Amino acid sequence: MRSSAWRLAVAAPVTALVLGLGALGSGCRSAAKPAPRVAGPARTDPLAGWVGRTGFLRHRGDKGKWNVKRQDVRAASGTCDVAVEVRQARFDQGTAVLTMDMIGRPRLVGRGARQERCGDDQAQLVVSVSGFDPAASSADLEAGLADVFHTPEQYLRAYSVAYELPPPPRAETPKGESTAVESKAYKVPALKVDVPVAEHHLTKKVAKVLWVDPIVRDPAGKISHEAEVQLKAVVGWDGRVYEPKVATPLSEDHERRVLRVLPLWRFQPARRGADPAAAQVLERMVFRIY
Repeated sequence: MRSSAWRLAVAAPVTALVLGLGALGSGCRSAAKPAPRVAGPARTDPLAGWVGRTGFLRHRGDKGKWNVKRQDVRAASGTCDVAVEVRQARFDQGTAVLTMDMIGRPRLVGRGARQERCGDDQAQLVVSVSGFDPAASSADLEAGLADVFHTPEQYLRAYSVAYELPPPPRAETPKGESTAVESKAYKVPALKVDVPVAEHHLTKKVAKVLWVDPIVRDPAGKISHEAEVQLKAVVGWDGRVYEPKVATPLSEDHERRVLRVLPLWRFQPARRGADPAAAQVLERMVFRIY
């Protein structure tokens, strides 16, 4: 009897100890840190689509860095405009930052190189525009940066250069068999923006309105060269350059640098009667290496 009682007396504390440890373990598990929340997809940078874009930087083309508030952009002063290509673009905490390569100097009809007022050329330019809403969309940034970074059309308007393209050519309804043959020979190809019309059909030639002379900086600073480069191309009835071919012998790298400024060129298109028409052209530009 005493033996049984002793065993019960020993078993009771052991049981209590086990239950207590179980309760303690349960308490530890409930106090464990919650699993981290799975974050949603990161927001795409609204300026991501700007990389590779070419345009015109107004006012401060001879300044390596330019920090400006959005509300002060329109009041910015400076006389050095340059053609640029965006290498990096990011939007962070309400500030848009564009890192750009200078690719050339813009030229306007009636405004030659003598009217240019630039200091030292900068191979790379960094522009930071602050004051945007941190949640700004791509469209918000596009509008906010328009006074700093111009498209060709915006650049022409900034200098009050008249540039209004006529409506695209329309196919005529043939009135007879002979007219139908002529219509097929001219009108149908002419509806394609980059198919040139034979020169003897033109009643007015193309007129260059805006162009860019390319510039290349020699990293070693040992080369200084300036030459005229000849270019063959088609100017479409939209006033843009198509199918350009450099006629002057150049290295592959220099030819690439010449060709990359051509999307910024604008022409008044040729005419065939009242219709705009694509036409072949032979143009020249000044190419500088220094």
